[in-house]
Amino acid sequence: MITMTDRKLGDEWEEWDGDFSRLETDVETGKRVFLGFTVLSIFMVAIATAFFWYLIKPRIQQLSPSLAQLMEYAVLIFIFLLFVSFSQMVLSIMIKRDLLIKIRGRYVSLKFLTPLVLKLGEKFGISYDRMGNSFIKVSNSIITTRRRHIANSKILILLPRCLTKTLQNKIKELAKRYQCLIFTVPGGTLARKIIAREKPNAVIGVACERDLMSGIRDVSKIPVIGITNQRPEGPCKNTVVDFDQIEEAIRYFLDQDLGQSERRIAH
Repeated sequence: MITMTDRKLGDEWEEWDGDFSRLETDVETGKRVFLGFTVLSIFMVAIATAFFWYLIKPRIQQLSPSLAQLMEYAVLIFIFLLFVSFSQMVLSIMIKRDLLIKIRGRYVSLKFLTPLVLKLGEKFGISYDRMGNSFIKVSNSIITTRRRHIANSKILILLPRCLTKTLQNKIKELAKRYQCLIFTVPGGTLARKIIAREKPNAVIGVACERDLMSGIRDVSKIPVIGITNQRPEGPCKNTVVDFDQIEEAIRYFLDQDLGQSERRIAH
């Protein structure tokens, strides 16, 4: 797990003033939105890196020509890996096979670009929630390309406290039926502690786009499927979720009805 600033329930919604007229009720967005802004971010980072190296290269060459050569190779390799990682991510999603680069057992990830992607999206009128919805679909699509069949006792379901009580009880019964671990958490801090303590092989997280996006970025090595909730009464109050998607995520990890589950989870 990555050490992050503590997050509590509703932290991601602090700027909302309760005005429903300013609250997006439909944030469903395709994967192309996040992917498109990701490639734009990569171009910007590549150009900025190359320009910075252009500025400092003469001074480094004066100090040590061999060091300057090594640093230039490092810059070129970094830019190359950015584009290769993105290309492999898109190809993995398209053909539904895991083609991502691994270094020492860990996937090379472009998650560090997410803050830049969000800012660029905002400049072009794409809201945080819409971009988050697209991000989650991309993340779920990547997860579904990887090894399946997780021991059911190691599947962890994390629910937000804002879900209606009826749905919470229904999901708890579902977890009991499939023998999954389940916890209701108030925010990211406790969620990370539970994951570290329980050491699950897979996580199914239910939350709003904002909390899911933060949570997925926090977690490494463990596959996480995010399922977004709907907010008919506003954020953090009596939210609802597609119950069938949760069951399909469980069945996906258990290698049951893969065709149907994969289509629902990844789209």
